Amino acid sequence: MDYIIQPVLMKGLINNVSHGMVMVHLQGRLGVITIPERLVRVKEKKMMKPGEQVKFYFSYMQVVENPYNYDSAAMDSDTIMYPAFLGGKLIEVNDTAIKAEIMGGLGFVSVPRRWVFTDVALKTGLWVEFYLSFMEIVK
Repeated sequence: MDYIIQPVLMKGLINNVSHGMVMVHLQGRLGVITIPERLVRVKEKKMMKPGEQVKFYFSYMQVVENPYNYDSAAMDSDTIMYPAFLGGKLIEVNDTAIKAEIMGGLGFVSVPRRWVFTDVALKTGLWVEFYLSFMEIVK
Protein backbone atom coordinates (compact mmCIF):
# COMPACT_ATOMS: atom_id res chain seq x y z
CA MET A 1 0.00 0.00 0.00
CA ASP A 2 1.46 3.34 -1.04
CA TYR A 3 -0.27 5.96 1.07
CA ILE A 4 1.29 8.69 3.14
CA ILE A 5 -0.85 9.82 6.05
CA GLN A 6 -0.37 13.48 6.91
CA PRO A 7 -1.84 15.44 9.80
CA VAL A 8 -4.15 18.36 9.10
CA LEU A 9 -5.47 21.04 11.43
CA MET A 10 -9.01 20.15 12.46
CA LYS A 11 -11.70 21.51 14.75
CA GLY A 12 -14.25 19.90 17.00
CA LEU A 13 -16.70 20.61 19.79
CA ILE A 14 -16.39 19.33 23.32
CA ASN A 15 -19.43 17.16 23.93
CA ASN A 16 -18.73 15.82 27.40
CA VAL A 17 -16.17 16.13 30.21
CA SER A 18 -16.39 13.26 32.66
CA HIS A 19 -14.12 11.09 34.82
CA GLY A 20 -10.97 12.85 33.60
CA MET A 21 -11.81 12.33 29.91
CA VAL A 22 -12.95 14.80 27.25
CA MET A 23 -15.19 13.66 24.38
CA VAL A 24 -14.82 15.78 21.23
CA HIS A 25 -17.11 15.56 18.20
CA LEU A 26 -15.16 16.28 15.03
CA GLN A 27 -16.47 19.13 12.91
CA GLY A 28 -18.48 17.91 9.93
CA ARG A 29 -19.80 14.77 11.66
CA LEU A 30 -16.49 13.02 11.01
CA GLY A 31 -16.29 11.10 14.26
CA VAL A 32 -15.46 11.33 17.94
CA ILE A 33 -12.17 11.47 19.82
CA THR A 34 -11.99 10.86 23.56
CA ILE A 35 -8.77 11.89 25.32
CA PRO A 36 -7.61 12.63 28.87
CA GLU A 37 -8.28 16.17 30.17
CA ARG A 38 -4.53 16.77 30.46
CA LEU A 39 -4.31 16.70 26.65
CA VAL A 40 -6.60 19.72 26.25
CA ARG A 41 -4.77 23.02 26.67
CA VAL A 42 -6.72 25.93 28.10
CA LYS A 43 -5.33 29.48 28.08
CA GLU A 44 -7.29 30.52 31.15
CA LYS A 45 -7.65 28.52 34.33
CA LYS A 46 -11.25 27.57 33.72
CA MET A 47 -13.06 24.31 33.47
CA MET A 48 -13.63 22.82 30.07
CA LYS A 49 -17.28 22.58 29.27
CA PRO A 50 -19.52 21.16 26.55
CA GLY A 51 -19.93 23.40 23.51
CA GLU A 52 -16.40 24.80 23.55
CA GLN A 53 -14.51 24.51 20.28
CA VAL A 54 -11.06 22.91 20.09
CA LYS A 55 -8.41 22.73 17.39
CA PHE A 56 -5.83 19.97 16.92
CA TYR A 57 -3.90 17.99 14.33
CA PHE A 58 -5.25 14.64 13.17
CA SER A 59 -4.75 12.35 10.18
CA TYR A 60 -6.32 9.43 8.40
CA MET A 61 -5.48 6.03 9.87
CA GLN A 62 -3.49 3.26 8.25
CA VAL A 63 -3.65 -0.44 9.11
CA VAL A 64 -0.19 -1.86 9.79
CA GLU A 65 0.98 -5.42 10.15
CA ASN A 66 3.89 -4.68 12.45
CA PRO A 67 3.32 -1.81 14.88
CA TYR A 68 6.11 0.72 15.24
CA ASN A 69 7.60 1.79 18.58
CA TYR A 70 5.34 4.85 18.85
CA ASP A 71 6.15 7.77 21.15
CA SER A 72 3.46 10.04 22.57
CA ALA A 73 5.92 12.61 24.01
CA ALA A 74 4.76 15.31 21.56
CA MET A 75 1.27 15.03 23.05
CA ASP A 76 2.54 16.47 26.34
CA SER A 77 4.17 19.58 24.91
CA ASP A 78 3.30 22.78 26.76
CA THR A 79 4.49 25.12 24.04
CA ILE A 80 3.80 24.12 20.45
CA MET A 81 1.01 22.05 18.98
CA TYR A 82 2.82 19.26 17.18
CA PRO A 83 1.26 15.99 15.99
CA ALA A 84 2.57 12.78 17.53
CA PHE A 85 2.79 9.59 15.48
CA LEU A 86 0.62 7.15 17.43
CA GLY A 87 -0.63 3.61 17.23
CA GLY A 88 -3.79 1.94 18.32
CA LYS A 89 -5.81 -1.22 18.07
CA LEU A 90 -9.25 -1.60 16.49
CA ILE A 91 -11.74 -2.57 19.17
CA GLU A 92 -14.98 -2.12 17.20
CA VAL A 93 -15.76 -2.44 13.49
CA ASN A 94 -19.19 -2.13 11.91
CA ASP A 95 -20.65 -1.36 8.48
CA THR A 96 -19.99 2.37 8.70
CA ALA A 97 -17.34 3.10 11.34
CA ILE A 98 -14.42 1.87 13.43
CA LYS A 99 -13.30 2.53 16.98
CA ALA A 100 -9.63 2.32 17.94
CA GLU A 101 -8.12 2.36 21.41
CA ILE A 102 -5.14 4.74 21.38
CA MET A 103 -1.90 3.26 22.74
CA GLY A 104 -0.83 3.99 26.27
CA GLY A 105 -4.32 4.68 27.58
CA LEU A 106 -4.62 7.95 25.64
CA GLY A 107 -8.27 7.39 24.77
CA PHE A 108 -10.30 6.36 21.75
CA VAL A 109 -10.87 7.42 18.15
CA SER A 110 -14.14 6.64 16.37
CA VAL A 111 -14.25 7.57 12.69
CA PRO A 112 -15.96 6.43 9.48
CA ARG A 113 -14.40 3.41 7.75
CA ARG A 114 -13.39 5.64 4.84
CA TRP A 115 -10.80 7.24 7.18
CA VAL A 116 -8.80 3.99 7.28
CA PHE A 117 -6.33 3.02 4.55
CA THR A 118 -6.03 -0.75 4.32
CA ASP A 119 -5.41 -3.65 1.94
CA VAL A 120 -7.11 -6.11 4.29
CA ALA A 121 -10.66 -6.48 5.57
CA LEU A 122 -11.21 -4.38 8.69
CA LYS A 123 -11.71 -6.41 11.87
CA THR A 124 -11.12 -6.00 15.58
CA GLY A 125 -7.56 -6.57 16.75
CA LEU A 126 -5.85 -4.92 13.77
CA TRP A 127 -3.20 -2.28 14.51
CA VAL A 128 -3.54 1.22 13.07
CA GLU A 129 -1.26 4.23 13.06
CA PHE A 130 -2.12 7.91 12.74
CA TYR A 131 -1.13 11.41 13.83
CA LEU A 132 -2.80 13.30 16.68
CA SER A 133 -1.79 16.36 18.69
CA PHE A 134 -3.02 17.72 21.98
CA MET A 135 -6.13 19.90 21.67
CA GLU A 136 -6.41 23.59 22.38
CA ILE A 137 -9.54 25.59 23.24
CA VAL A 138 -10.39 28.08 20.47
CA LYS A 139 -11.77 31.46 21.54
